[in-house]
Amino acid sequence: MKYLKRNDIDPVLWNACIESNEYYIPYARFEYLDALCNGSWGALVKGRYEAVFPLPYRKKWGLIPYVYQPVFCQQLGVFGNPGNLTTNDFIRKIPSFFVRIHLQIHGGFGVPSNGITLPNFIKKPPHHPNQNFNKDALKNLRKLAKLDVGYNQTKDIRMVLKLYHNAWGELANLSWPEDYSSFDSACTSMQHQSKIYACVARSKGAILGAALFLKGHKTLYYVCAAPTIEGKKHGIMHGIISHAMENFPDHTIDFEGSQIESVAAFYLKFGSENLPYYQIERTLWL
Repeated sequence: MKYLKRNDIDPVLWNACIESNEYYIPYARFEYLDALCNGSWGALVKGRYEAVFPLPYRKKWGLIPYVYQPVFCQQLGVFGNPGNLTTNDFIRKIPSFFVRIHLQIHGGFGVPSNGITLPNFIKKPPHHPNQNFNKDALKNLRKLAKLDVGYNQTKDIRMVLKLYHNAWGELANLSWPEDYSSFDSACTSMQHQSKIYACVARSKGAILGAALFLKGHKTLYYVCAAPTIEGKKHGIMHGIISHAMENFPDHTIDFEGSQIESVAAFYLKFGSENLPYYQIERTLWL
């Protein structure tokens, strides 16, 4: 196992590695991660890309590197086929010049020692609203049916991001457009490869809400979504999620969290279950 800087990583071999088994997560695709981190990342690589462990980093005072979790990238971890190596083996090999580590990872190759468990809700197929959704979700869908809402795919990534910022940007402590430019580039790269699904909900020509889903192996990742003020009144996100399930009936929906009780309760409305991920922390100094 060795540490490679971003410029020494082969994009083709990298993507082949991360897509090679069930633990593939699109956040780790070379193009997405590269755009999101503005090229500031490296990775632990086992053999000839048998397994990889991406490490996004920033530099304190422009000098001291530390590993961090990028916005719009819920979790990373070990990808590929590590053989008899575990997640902990990779964590122990993180170079010591990273004076601080704050990283969120999946537990597919073992739960990390001293890791903090975080909730993540997923809904596996088949999707049958009348069987899976709770009474409140079904009530909202019936109300939306009376509005004659149309759900359509869109290529307007910037529009979805703007809706997200208007709804949640202040709560997430994000500034427009500075904090979205890297994510915009990352989504555009995925769009060019048909690895993103963006949809918008309208009624009588007015936008009620929109969502971006990253596409994995039979999984949609609910990475960015928001209602307008009017859409929130009508519970439009219930309709958007139901639309995604109808359009991708054999796909798992990964809702990405959340630790916020009200958000977790919303995801549970659709019959989802908790598949946790883990946060690791290490500080030498800084």
